[in-house]
Amino acid sequence: MSAPRSDGKKETGLRCIVVETVANRQPKSYKGLYWKLGGGFCIAFAFMFCTHQSALFTLWVLLSAFVASNWWLFVIAAMLFLVGLSMDEKNRSTRGLLRITKVDTKGIVMGRPGMGRSDTTFFIPWNMLTCVETGIDEAGKEPHEYIILRMGAYLAYKLRRDIGFNWIDEQTVMTKARQYAPNAKYLIERSALDVRRPDSRYTNIWLQYLSPAGKRERRGHLQAGNTLNGGRFEILKVLGAGGQGTAYLAKTLDGPSVGAITDGLESGKEVAIKEYILPVHANDGLSARLKDTLDNEAKILSAIDHPNIVTLHDCFVEDHRGYMVLEYIDGPSLRAHIKSTGPASDLLVVWWALEICSILRYLQNLKPPIVHRDLTPDNLIWQGDRHIKLFDFTVAHQFEATRLATVVGKQSYMAPEQVKGYPCPASDIYSLGATMYFLLTGEDPEPLSISSPRSVRPEISEQLDQIVQRCTAFDLKKRYSDPKEIEKELSTIGTG
Repeated sequence: MSAPRSDGKKETGLRCIVVETVANRQPKSYKGLYWKLGGGFCIAFAFMFCTHQSALFTLWVLLSAFVASNWWLFVIAAMLFLVGLSMDEKNRSTRGLLRITKVDTKGIVMGRPGMGRSDTTFFIPWNMLTCVETGIDEAGKEPHEYIILRMGAYLAYKLRRDIGFNWIDEQTVMTKARQYAPNAKYLIERSALDVRRPDSRYTNIWLQYLSPAGKRERRGHLQAGNTLNGGRFEILKVLGAGGQGTAYLAKTLDGPSVGAITDGLESGKEVAIKEYILPVHANDGLSARLKDTLDNEAKILSAIDHPNIVTLHDCFVEDHRGYMVLEYIDGPSLRAHIKSTGPASDLLVVWWALEICSILRYLQNLKPPIVHRDLTPDNLIWQGDRHIKLFDFTVAHQFEATRLATVVGKQSYMAPEQVKGYPCPASDIYSLGATMYFLLTGEDPEPLSISSPRSVRPEISEQLDQIVQRCTAFDLKKRYSDPKEIEKELSTIGTG
């Protein structure tokens, strides 16, 4: 075949076939069917009662009385019917468009809702996926974003971005594609739908992550004076380093070199920047796990708004490193404070515990609930105003009752069910009890034990000791399930 060129010359070679629909036939309209059913009902009704006019009159009297007293039911039914008819007509034009229905280790399967046996599904093996690109189609009444999945130079599948990922979300598809088709090209632009979302900070980390791989420009830790995110943040110093990355103190900049600002931060404000080192080759399992860790923490923090939890301001990927811009808290961790000053008084521990209960109550009331899984004195910062802040949601996850979770956390603060891989909201209450034990004694509790700080320091109140013991009970039925119960009992200590 040959395809004509815009300059009038003949171009040789095969033309690329672009598939957009499952079948070439026009999607059916049900208007005619509705009229036929309505007409058929009227004819059948007239035929049945044409020789029984007295019965028809009696029926009419009964129906008119019923309609008069329940007219609003008929109005609602008519409105629902018209809405359904309108929605059906509106969706008719998109009914035959491709949707991605399955993604696994073999490739991508595409089809559409309500497919019959005669309809064809389409399959792209990972080793034949050569390019993934985005664009905007302005040919119709309204412009639509689309994604094209190319198989070589002669076959491509075009999916409307708002339709093609109704069954499996775009992030899952693209993450799998990058993992199993690392040699394909990824020319992906951020969706305009995400730009319009009130909080889209975490949703496009993975899109930046999918940008073409290259050499890492920087080696080792960032130095004071280095800038990030187009000059928006200037590194001041290193706050700490761990196995996955480093935490920095930075300040915000606002100048001609800085692009559009969406983080809401004032110029000169100090922030903490948490860094994840991502491997250059993004298709291996380690890279996927690190990206998922970054994405998980950013996703959870972006949905949280509590005065005792650090605020996420922004997140981005740069130079094969993921960054989260967090509220900077100037103060020591509770572990550092206790190590320098010794065990805290009963009343101070009660104050801290009440604030932790407020955090846990908030996390449990989210839909779905959030289990922090790493509530320890190391992850609680004591501010100058005596309030505490919880940070580090690296291993937090959204609770699902039947979901087996990876075993993570610090041994002395992990609940028994968490060790078995089944953390639940009550697991954080166990960690609260273990944390209270440390604050009262200055020592880490024995792993997987019912903690009793009074056994170490007899001067601790018996009531407070009982609260710690119940928080760390092995049996979930004996352990507190609602932080409100703990708050109620804590509030009576020192008031009698």
